[in-house]
Amino acid sequence: MGKRYIDCSLNIVDADSWVQFPRKLVLGAPEPRIRVEQVHTTVNGRRMYPCCRLELTTQCFTHIDAPVHFYVESGRKIDEVPLDQFINDGVVIDMMHKQPGEGVTGEDLEKSGADVHRGDTIIIRTGWTDRAFGTREFWENMVHLENSAGDWILSKQPKALMQDFMTDIAPVKKCEHCGQLIPVAEFSPNHYKFLGNDMILIEWCTNLGAITKPRVQVIALPLKIKGGEGGPARVVVVEEDQ
Repeated sequence: MGKRYIDCSLNIVDADSWVQFPRKLVLGAPEPRIRVEQVHTTVNGRRMYPCCRLELTTQCFTHIDAPVHFYVESGRKIDEVPLDQFINDGVVIDMMHKQPGEGVTGEDLEKSGADVHRGDTIIIRTGWTDRAFGTREFWENMVHLENSAGDWILSKQPKALMQDFMTDIAPVKKCEHCGQLIPVAEFSPNHYKFLGNDMILIEWCTNLGAITKPRVQVIALPLKIKGGEGGPARVVVVEEDQ
């Protein structure tokens, strides 16, 4: 029996904006820098032994949220999450037909007919990260998850949710008068639902359209940051040949 490995992780690159939650727009807080810098050791005038110096946040590019991200006092930290939440059976729900700005609803998920098992990692794909990640468009016309979809997902009792679009209602909207992006009134209700039920969120995945099987294995391993609320992750889907 053969296996096919699908990389579902974004490349980490230098970036000034749009590759993490736009906290300056939504919260009025400074946005941390994202930098990848090559450094070398110089020996006898020769540059040798290259390495990279990274300046990142735990919430940029493909990453995983642990419950403590929203439940600071009681939530499980990223280094405390059981390994069977990171390495798990997954079920694919196809929402590639969703257009910019549209939401995935509970009715959409129910009509998909996906065979979701208790304890699965639910994989919802829309192709949105592939189309627009790293741009203003990504946030301005975000494909997102409606409240009803959050309720549907919780009813299936998964261990994790993996996706390539907003795990929640869209966090910003375009002002009709000035054209600027402004925060919405309700803040991340689905994050509270999921993380409050000890799920993990595998966010900003890419290449989910390459998955051909309805059920797969997910390997999503974040950096083991002691006390961290999340971490950048390498996410791989494994398909078994029948």
